[in-house]
Amino acid sequence: MSVPTAPVAAAGEVLAQQAPPADEQYRADIDASIQDEISDVNFYTGIGTEAPTEALRLLTMSIVADEYGHARTQAALLGTTPPTAPAPPEPAPSLEGFVPDVQRAVLGEMAAVRRYADLAARAPTPEIRYLFTWILGDEYNHSRLWTAMLHQL
Repeated sequence: MSVPTAPVAAAGEVLAQQAPPADEQYRADIDASIQDEISDVNFYTGIGTEAPTEALRLLTMSIVADEYGHARTQAALLGTTPPTAPAPPEPAPSLEGFVPDVQRAVLGEMAAVRRYADLAARAPTPEIRYLFTWILGDEYNHSRLWTAMLHQL
């Protein structure tokens, strides 16, 4: 089960009261991370439409909410306007079926773990490092949840 992101979002909003990171490459990497999270929101929403059971759909939509929370938290860190939640895509982005799409989601979550490890390692303050390690843990938990879903089929 994933860790709720509400405390992370609140922490990001508190951090936004501090000066945002000054390193332009670091800020660009955070912005790219925000865009990746929004892309995941769209992809995972599509996976939710493919879920073979209501329980799997609800679990998928929980991950969707977490991913949107990650984007909002990072936007707050940069002192930018949080992205608006995208509408469910019509049609869903390049869906191949529940199982292959969940397999792709596991790979994406592990890539996100690596991305957040890098952002945490380069963080200019301990508070920002903590924020990215928190999100990193959330992404790892998503990969575990997706994998558990595959084993339920």
